[in-house]
Amino acid sequence: MADEFNGREPADEKVNILLVDDRPDKLLAHEAILEELDQNLIRATSGKEALRCLLQQDFAVILLDVNMPVMDGFETASLIRQRLRSETTPIIFISAVNDTENHVSRGYSLGAVDYILTPVVPEILRAKINVFVDLYKKTEQVKRRAEERAQYIQEQAKRAEAEAAQRRLEFLADASNVLAGSLDYQETFENLARLAVPRLADFCIIDVAEEGNTLRQVAAAHRDPAQQERLRQLQEHYPTDLTARHGGLRVFQTGKPEMGEMTDAALDSMFEDERTRDFVRSLNPKCYVAVPLLARGRVLGAITLVNVDSNRGCGSSELALAEELAQRAALALDNASLYKAAQTARTEAERANLAKDRFLAMLSHELRTPLTPILSSAMALEDEEGLRPDIRASLQMIRRNVELEGRLIDDLLDLTRISKGKVQLSRENVDGHELLRSALDICRDGVDAKTLALTVDLAAENVWLEADPARLQQIFWNLIKNAIKFTPAGGTIAISTWNDSADHFCVRVEDSGVGIDAESLPKIFKAFEQAERAHLGGLGLGLAITKSLVETHDGCIVAESGGKDQGARFTILLPTTQRKGAGHASVAPVRARDRQSLRILLVEDHEDTNRSLTKLLRRRGYEVEAAMSVRAALDLAASGHFDVLVSDIGLPDGSGIELMQALESGRPSLGIALTGFGMEEDVQRTQEVGFQHHLVKPVDLNKLDALIQKAAVARADAALAGAL
Repeated sequence: MADEFNGREPADEKVNILLVDDRPDKLLAHEAILEELDQNLIRATSGKEALRCLLQQDFAVILLDVNMPVMDGFETASLIRQRLRSETTPIIFISAVNDTENHVSRGYSLGAVDYILTPVVPEILRAKINVFVDLYKKTEQVKRRAEERAQYIQEQAKRAEAEAAQRRLEFLADASNVLAGSLDYQETFENLARLAVPRLADFCIIDVAEEGNTLRQVAAAHRDPAQQERLRQLQEHYPTDLTARHGGLRVFQTGKPEMGEMTDAALDSMFEDERTRDFVRSLNPKCYVAVPLLARGRVLGAITLVNVDSNRGCGSSELALAEELAQRAALALDNASLYKAAQTARTEAERANLAKDRFLAMLSHELRTPLTPILSSAMALEDEEGLRPDIRASLQMIRRNVELEGRLIDDLLDLTRISKGKVQLSRENVDGHELLRSALDICRDGVDAKTLALTVDLAAENVWLEADPARLQQIFWNLIKNAIKFTPAGGTIAISTWNDSADHFCVRVEDSGVGIDAESLPKIFKAFEQAERAHLGGLGLGLAITKSLVETHDGCIVAESGGKDQGARFTILLPTTQRKGAGHASVAPVRARDRQSLRILLVEDHEDTNRSLTKLLRRRGYEVEAAMSVRAALDLAASGHFDVLVSDIGLPDGSGIELMQALESGRPSLGIALTGFGMEEDVQRTQEVGFQHHLVKPVDLNKLDALIQKAAVARADAALAGAL
């Protein structure tokens, strides 16, 4: 071992010999005698100097003259013996005084190993010194080997400790991977129990707290596959109520870990039921460690580790590792619980959102349905010849307000579409000024009613936009309506347009109204955010919908205000196109001489809507048969062929979708769904069963007429092409 550490044996190393004498000639003589020993010979000419040498190094033997001035050999030897490090160093006295009995006895009393009288016989002195040199070397060799052995044992212990720490870290890393692998805590803890066995214990039980202050065993694993099924059966025997006293329940109650031997006496104290006690005893447990699952100050369960091998202990190191494992497991369990709660909350939110969408769809249907006969009748009366101008103006006012009512209903559905990202645009090449004027015409009555001073400066030169005309008009209408609403009577509204350096079509609507305070300005485009403006009415959706529609058109909108009572200014920038087209073409009534007569099956359960549409369509030259239910419609379809089916979706004995499916071979060539349900899902559903068009109430009769005639013309052209 010495070769392993130092490269040579201590026997090959020179040792120190201290020669103490006040006469240099005698020191020289002693050196000459001992030179053959080939050791380190150190001189000291006084007792004081000898003591100084002993403070600096150790010596195999000291050759000490008795007769020295100031401090003789005996006094020097006495001081040497008082020092712990040199109390056993061999001392050989040399003296010329032949008082043998007194000197020798005093020398030996001071711990001397020999007493030599001068003249010294060289061979005898060398032999005596050599004995103590060899003894010193052997002693040092034994000491060094003992130190090396102790160092080796210490290093081995450190290596074993480091390896144990590494295994511990590897185990905890594996446990973390298992715990992070799934948010299903049942699966997670089953994997964790299998990981703990046999690395931590011979078998493992994991219990989780449930309502009613009980524990439920969620996982169990045994190192012996033959015992695995028996361990699962333990759940049938294991008491879960808090009156029991086994380790898992105790740590669950106290929140403190514990460990112990599972002797017969311990089992008797843990389990009152003899059947349970015998079953546990049959598993042959020797000791256990139980630790609580603690997270956020709550005890979520317990992990119990049990050894059946008497060579495996349940000590402090096992307890410390189990506690670290439990901390990570508790965090995983808490995360799984939070995830489960979040999933439940999300499911509830989705269910509530679905219910909200259904409610909005049903509400819009119920609100739209009565508007259709009003709008149809107003439009029909407007077409009457010889009508007085004031009556015609009143009818136009009725029509515009019914259309606005329909738009307010659309706002509710638009918010749902926007939140789901389902706003779809039917882009056309449109004239921005024309749509702005149209929106202004709709709002003109509001301007007049509040005697607002309106200035319009349409200075933009490039007004052509690739946009959805209905949605763009909705944007302009929302901004003008907003300005009217928040401007007191007698105030001012300014509408202007221009083209900026990037050739955007810029629209500004500025008012002298109540303004927007600095706190509310950043939130003005959020749904239901009106702050102090809320008392003026409205749903608080218009600006939120406007912003989304502007951005859907690849534009931007900015709101500005100097503060309360300082008015507000809204500016829109929209990209323009250089390609000019026909602009926004509104749906105009088909001329009588161009109209083709078709047979129409009208199915509508709202009596007023049914009556007014039947009357108006007949006035336009169509042959109309009306029904108010699926059954009545099928009876009419069986009696003859119809070219067009115009059907409501919600009917008392079914739906328009079921009607379209039931018609099969007798299905009309054109199907138009006419309904108060306008969600994307409703449109998709009607198209899937064969309806070519989906019109949302209140219906524009001119648009309905145009769709019918367009289909008729297309059919006639196809028939002509086939004949040729």
